[in-house]
Amino acid sequence: MPSLSNEQLALINLLLRIAVMAGIISLVLGFRFVIDFLVRMTVSRAAQLKFFLLLSIFFVLGILVRKLSNQAAMDLSLEGALLAGLLGGVWIGSGTGLVIGLICFFMGEMAALPLYLVAGFTAGILRTWLGKRGDIWSFSLNPLLIIYNFFSSLARGKLDRNFIPFALCILFTLTRYQLLDRFYARHLLYGYPSRDWLFIAIDLVVIVYTIGVALKMTSNAGMEILLQEEERQLVHARLTTLRSQINPHFLFNTLNSIAALIRTDAEKAREMTRTLSSIFRKSLEDSTDIHSLAEEMKFLDDYLSIERVRFGDDKFRVIKELDPDSLEINVPSMLLQPLVENAIKHGISCLAEGGILRIVSRRRGPGVEIEIENDGPPTGALEIPRLVTRGMGLCNVIERLKIYTRGEGKFDLSSRPEGGAKITLYLPAIDERGGMVADQSIDC
Repeated sequence: MPSLSNEQLALINLLLRIAVMAGIISLVLGFRFVIDFLVRMTVSRAAQLKFFLLLSIFFVLGILVRKLSNQAAMDLSLEGALLAGLLGGVWIGSGTGLVIGLICFFMGEMAALPLYLVAGFTAGILRTWLGKRGDIWSFSLNPLLIIYNFFSSLARGKLDRNFIPFALCILFTLTRYQLLDRFYARHLLYGYPSRDWLFIAIDLVVIVYTIGVALKMTSNAGMEILLQEEERQLVHARLTTLRSQINPHFLFNTLNSIAALIRTDAEKAREMTRTLSSIFRKSLEDSTDIHSLAEEMKFLDDYLSIERVRFGDDKFRVIKELDPDSLEINVPSMLLQPLVENAIKHGISCLAEGGILRIVSRRRGPGVEIEIENDGPPTGALEIPRLVTRGMGLCNVIERLKIYTRGEGKFDLSSRPEGGAKITLYLPAIDERGGMVADQSIDC
């Protein structure tokens, strides 16, 4: 099998640089502080220092691999200096170019230091300028399209700013060829000293694609984070809207009960009013969409105290069987109150002798399972689609459950043979709310 010539090996190494750069950027973007820096443009010194160190480490490792194992495709010295400036600005670009240049300098490649330092500094200047007057992420991967857009804009008397990073890559690649022609024989600069214009043209295209792929990957990662942030805000807004529906509904029902008691039992009416005031004060203090199951149970205790005043302690009893491990799991605030209200209104209050309300929570895997069971008259078959049209509370609970759990929660409603109903909820433990939320809403 014939061996490859030096020019063929050089071409292979040039093309491999695109894959190497893609791998490096994938690793860099795996650090969350990098996304925060690039998307939110964090300007703290600590963020700048960490980003500078991360880029420097990866590109210096490429130089060392090239030196120790002769894997030329790993050396992205010029690309690294330019990319650091385009992503991080003047200080990060200059710093990364300086570190890359110093490593080459200590290996005897003295002409590399000024080249990579100036490359990083210039790219940083352009990043600062384009950040104010254009979009750095619009850098195209199609050199022909870049050139066409440039001359098309120039014909209209405008400057296509997307051409600037493209021109920067070409300028420093040609500068490196000029320096190689002068210093390569004395081993003062590493590269491919070629005067073949086809080879040089391929090298120019490769460096444009190498930088372009890195910028596009960074841009896509940033857009993904922004979309997740927007999704979180939409979910928050939707949950807030649903919660705002519960508060007036709960207030209206409670005020009706107070109004009914004012003439028959003024003391009970005053007690219900005080409890209602306490509930809404806590609700105003806790403006979050979620809280622990323990907090939800405290809210239920306040609500049940109102119902006890309304019906009397002998009318119904509450049995709670709560697994301590389940109380720390987060649930949407005021999720259970409409279910408990329905259990009392449509179940226990319909019995002359009253009944029992049973609330059970247990840890199930990473989530929590909650059961609400009540005595009541025989209900027959219970169909959720039919029931949600009869009132807002049940529909609201199902909707919030599906939004909060991104469709992974479960809701089951069944009748009991002895009368009454049983509701079973399952809520997985979900820490992040930024994923895509499937539209599984119920029209109600």
